Amino acid sequence: MPFRQPLLRGMSLAVLLFCGVLVLSACSTSMPMSTVDSQGNHAQNIQNLLFPLLWAGLGVFIVVEGILIYSVIRYRRKQNAGIPAQVHGNMRVEVLWTVAPALIVLVIAILTFQTQRINADLVYIEDALQIKATGYQWWFEFEYPDQGIETATDMYIPVGRDIVVELHAEDVMHNFWVPKLAGKTYMIPNNVNRTGFRADEPGIYRGQCAEFCGESHAQMGFRIIAVSQEAFDQWLAVKQTPPTIPAGDPQAGIEVFNGRGCIGCHVVDGNDRAVGQHGPNLTYYKDRTTVASGTLPNTEENLAAWLRNSEAIKPGNLMSNAIGEGALSEEEIANLIAYLYSMETSVELPEVR
Repeated sequence: MPFRQPLLRGMSLAVLLFCGVLVLSACSTSMPMSTVDSQGNHAQNIQNLLFPLLWAGLGVFIVVEGILIYSVIRYRRKQNAGIPAQVHGNMRVEVLWTVAPALIVLVIAILTFQTQRINADLVYIEDALQIKATGYQWWFEFEYPDQGIETATDMYIPVGRDIVVELHAEDVMHNFWVPKLAGKTYMIPNNVNRTGFRADEPGIYRGQCAEFCGESHAQMGFRIIAVSQEAFDQWLAVKQTPPTIPAGDPQAGIEVFNGRGCIGCHVVDGNDRAVGQHGPNLTYYKDRTTVASGTLPNTEENLAAWLRNSEAIKPGNLMSNAIGEGALSEEEIANLIAYLYSMETSVELPEVR
């Protein structure tokens, strides 16, 4: 039926265009979770393994597909041709296509083990900055034991200095992953893992829990903020000093914070009543890049939405059990925001990488 041929060609073209649009929709110059845009030694070691294997795999694909296409065309059945000779096996070919892939897999294994060893050795650098990271459902806590600092969601580090992160999990298994700086490392309850890396360029690097850990796993993010040594020292000095809360709405916010149960879960340095251990440390909260541990940008509007109904933003979060939808008045929310936003270190943030 000749009239069907144009229709089929049109449908094929439409499907091709649709697939092309889908591919283009995934393209962007913003690649916060890219594994091929390394900005540190750990990630670069992984990339040095990835690209040779990628090109080798492409070469194997071209050779195999080339032989396949050649065979299909060269030995296709011709018109009026008789039954071809029946081939039941070829020992040499079968040995070749068994041994060759085995050798390729062996080479890949050796290169992979070498890369793993190189990255594993990064945790033994003696003068590295030591940080303890603990995963909770669904947020990250960061402690600087030598400096006496505890924070959450944002990990500040100096550019060019080796970092060793000691990894813990408080409830279920999590996974520490910063694609542009370091590969995935498990965070396991009652077990200690370590990972090491160095940031070569200033920037805000996105991290993510990479192990399914419950209904809000996808909203369990964090940021690594790599700044100059001078800016890092400034941040340390401010963080080691309790914030001064100005008069007015921020002081009213303290009363709401202390009286509405926030102190049962959160710590704020300088607030003797805020000694909770179930939620993130909120000292110098305005510096945070996100609300709800990587879920939303840190703006007054997003923070207000979180305080109104945290369950709608991060389902299953612990705070929603204590302060549910409608528990706080708009005035109380405004005062809490004034209190939290009165605490900042004024350290200039680098660009997002």
